[in-house]
Amino acid sequence: VTGAKLTVLTQALAYQIITKQKLATNKMERRRTTQNLERVKQSTQDRFGYRPTDEAFWTSIRHKDFSPKIRYFMWVATHDAYMVGSHWLRDGFSEEFRERAECLHCHEIENLDHILTSCGSPGQSLIWELAGNLWNRKRSTVPWAPITLGDVLGCGLAVVTKANNETRLTGDTRLWRILIAESAYLIWKLRCEWVIGNENAQFSNAEIQNRWEAMINERLQLDCRMTHKKYERRGVSKRLVNQTWRHLLKDEDNLPDDWAGLAGVLVGIETDQRCRTGRRGR
Repeated sequence: VTGAKLTVLTQALAYQIITKQKLATNKMERRRTTQNLERVKQSTQDRFGYRPTDEAFWTSIRHKDFSPKIRYFMWVATHDAYMVGSHWLRDGFSEEFRERAECLHCHEIENLDHILTSCGSPGQSLIWELAGNLWNRKRSTVPWAPITLGDVLGCGLAVVTKANNETRLTGDTRLWRILIAESAYLIWKLRCEWVIGNENAQFSNAEIQNRWEAMINERLQLDCRMTHKKYERRGVSKRLVNQTWRHLLKDEDNLPDDWAGLAGVLVGIETDQRCRTGRRGR
């Protein structure tokens, strides 16, 4: 232990040393959490015109529209507790481990903001482009703009209203919540697969787009299944599902009015979005 000889280290002294180390670590973790909360508040103010409380935020990441995996992702991300970037530069790590602090593609210190919003590796930029294209088809009053970490963490706080009054657009609000959370989580999953399980072999644009399309269609299918009466209060009304996905469905004009209760309904993807190709790096 730094600063104390082992031969004179009493239990009381050891406790004091460990307590100080924990306090220092907890202070750093609290500072990072506070910084992320401020990012959320500023992003929510910029996007939706109000500044949420801390309590509102912690409630929002437990929203029923979020799967348990996404709730966990949001919680850990807010506390900056994922083992990325500067976390690998702590005292005691070998040089081999400390090298993991650097983004393998951009060669700069990595953090979750970098991974989700600015990394140059194939993934995040294309996924946000696909998400933006889908959002724009919704014809919402909230314009699409580059996504920030605050937008991702605070997506559960979205409040989309009509242009001329404060009437909430429930479907638009819910779509934003789902689209941002699911897209961000996919970026994180792809990054983990790329770095950990794929020997740093990057995904092609076609692979990334296929994964995003599969994700968004799986989410639509989940909504359709959750309209069944057996789910009772845990379910989703057909009206809300219709409001959420209106203007986004394949062959929407030919679907029956009661399409939300049907299997096999898909999100329509624009033809020009399906022409992306790219070699997979090795």
